[in-house]
Order: sequence, then C-alpha cells, then structure tokens
Amino acid sequence: AILAQAIWLKEYRNYMYHYCVIHSGLKTFMAWVILIALTLPGIADAEECGSTSFLQKEVNIVQRVRPLKVQPSTGIKIIGAGFGRSSSTSVECALARLGYYPAGGGITFRENKKFLPAWLDWARGGSFEPCLQQVLQFGYNATTSDQPTGLAWKEFMDRFPAAKVLNIEHPLGAQGFVHSVAKGDWRGCFTGQHELMSYFMDCCNFRLNFTDSKRREVCANDYLRTHEKIKRTVPAHRLLTYTASDGWEPLANFLGLPVPDDDFPHLSGGHTYMCPWPLDTNSPHVLSGVAG
Repeated sequence: AILAQAIWLKEYRNYMYHYCVIHSGLKTFMAWVILIALTLPGIADAEECGSTSFLQKEVNIVQRVRPLKVQPSTGIKIIGAGFGRSSSTSVECALARLGYYPAGGGITFRENKKFLPAWLDWARGGSFEPCLQQVLQFGYNATTSDQPTGLAWKEFMDRFPAAKVLNIEHPLGAQGFVHSVAKGDWRGCFTGQHELMSYFMDCCNFRLNFTDSKRREVCANDYLRTHEKIKRTVPAHRLLTYTASDGWEPLANFLGLPVPDDDFPHLSGGHTYMCPWPLDTNSPHVLSGVAG
C-alpha cells in the first residue's frame, strides 16, 4: 500500500508542479496544502529510513517553485548562453550549490506569464532594459542557457563586463539537442514560449511549414550556429564551454571555487523541484557569500 501511494504521489506531485507554474497566489498555496494533507499519512512511515522528513521535502519543493521574498540583485556574475533542453536545469541546480541564485526559465514561465511581453518586445527589436530589470528585481545574480535569459547572453555580457560566460551545450551535441526538442511531436519546443523562441530558432517557428526531417535539419543548424557564434564572440578568458556531463571540476575551477563533494545533479525537463539545494536567495550558500 505504501509503495502504491508513493507511486501515486510521484505522479500527482508532477501534476501539481505544472499546476503551480501556471497559477499563483492563494490557488497555489491551497493546492499544496491539499497535496500534503492527502499524501502525508502512510508515506511518513516509509520516510523514517531516510535522512530528510517527508514534510520538509514538500516544504522545500514549495519554496523552489515559489521562491521566498528576495532582495534585488546588484548585478549578474555568471551568464549562461545557448538554449534550454541542453542540461540547463542541471546547471541551474549546480550553480545554486556553488552559491549563486540562478535564473532558469522562471521569469517567463515558472514565475508568471505576465513577464513574457517584455522579452517578446526585446526579441522584436525593443529595449532590453525592462528585461534586465526583471532579472535584477527577482534577485538573480546568475543566468543559465534556459529561455529567456540564455537567449540574451550578448546583452548580459555587454552590460556586465566582469561576468563569466558558460556556453552550455547538450551532452550529446546537436543531435541530442534535436532529439530533446523534437520529442512528442515537437512538444519539446519550449511550451508556452513558441513565439519568443521563433525569433531565435527557425525549427520552433511553426509558421514555417517544414517537413519533420527538414525541421530536424534546421534545428541542428540553429544549435550549431548559435554555439559557434558564442565561441567567436566571447573572449577566451571569460568563456567556458560546458555541459552537465563534465561534472563539478571544470565548472568550479572556472569560477574559482572549491570542488563540491556532493554528487553532481543530473536533472531534466525543467524539474528544478528535484534540486537538493534551495533555488532562492535564502540559501545558506547565497547568504554566506560563497560565490563572492
């Protein structure tokens, strides 16, 4: 019975996560109260053999989906460049462990869709300043390759000349990226952000009537062209070409930080709630200034 309930919990929690990234405020709070009330009995007994209580795990998940109140950031120290679907969630979690507060897809999806229009305006040729102010107001001091911030790596680089740049690639290269984006009849094309992505990737522009094979070819070219441009543009002393399969050492060395003893996080699908370290500025690593 406990095993069956645990399986149900995993599936229901995934559903609730996607509910929470779409809704906000009281609806989100009540949904999590109901979830915990329904799943705590019975599972708690099974959790006794673990090192973390079931309730604390749920509290941690809630905090990662809806970060606590943060102070505005004074600047960006690490800039992620490239696209999502390229181990960006793993890198987001790793940066949190190293002491940064990284922006993933949170601004235009997990946080609130009302922030998307500013990024669309920028993609169409408008000012980047409103987008930058969003990032800083949320308290972020690092970005990943996830959209929207990964698309703006050049803008961040120009505004923060001391920041280092991570050229975040898919562990399996261009074809691995294409597979991630094309899965489920191209449902990997960044749900809810097709229009934004269409300005940067022709393969996610569904106004272009490609065959499946042609769209895959275009997608690989989009990927390769973007990463080649990053390598040409960013000065060598500011750049690390990196993927999650590289693990801790090159990332920590590049940032001038100790290599963690923890296992490197390998996450996927934007599931930041599975990160074992808090993705908010209340993290003890952020509060203690580990990342400078």
